[in-house]
Amino acid sequence: MIKFKTTRFGEIELQEEELITLPKGLIGFPELKKFVLLDHDKESPFKWLQSTDDGAIAFVLLNPLLFKPDFTVEVSLPEVSDLELENEEDAVISVIVTMPGKPENMTANLKAPLIFNLKNRMGKQIILNDQNYTTRHNIMDEMKKYAASGDQEQLQEVIDRAKNDASASE
Repeated sequence: MIKFKTTRFGEIELQEEELITLPKGLIGFPELKKFVLLDHDKESPFKWLQSTDDGAIAFVLLNPLLFKPDFTVEVSLPEVSDLELENEEDAVISVIVTMPGKPENMTANLKAPLIFNLKNRMGKQIILNDQNYTTRHNIMDEMKKYAASGDQEQLQEVIDRAKNDASASE
């Protein structure tokens, strides 16, 4: 059993098996290697990636398919070999979200997604070469594109699929 204090959640107690290791840390935080995923709340699609190395640091995560159904991550095998993924289905992709005062200005870092192998609890942040993705991709603007294009049904299917994937990975 591991206990640690956080600024946001108070004292947390968890089993060692719940830890997620990012051997290379995150961009800008290479010294942070151990994390735990916490639900924002039961109905929310947001998760918290709470550092266990520094209780003051936590990142908001979101499945990018919830707002950008055509988001793809193309990486070479050497880029993710340290995650020991046996197949594509073992990979869970998340992006870091920035939550400003106004929700309509919420952005996601699509340029540097996180890939997790929840089987072995390993993770890695990678940088994509795709020029279509930015570090401050506006989430609401992206959702409005789908609403305007009449792809409401497709967007809802993607949201439902992402929710099911999140439930299955817990």
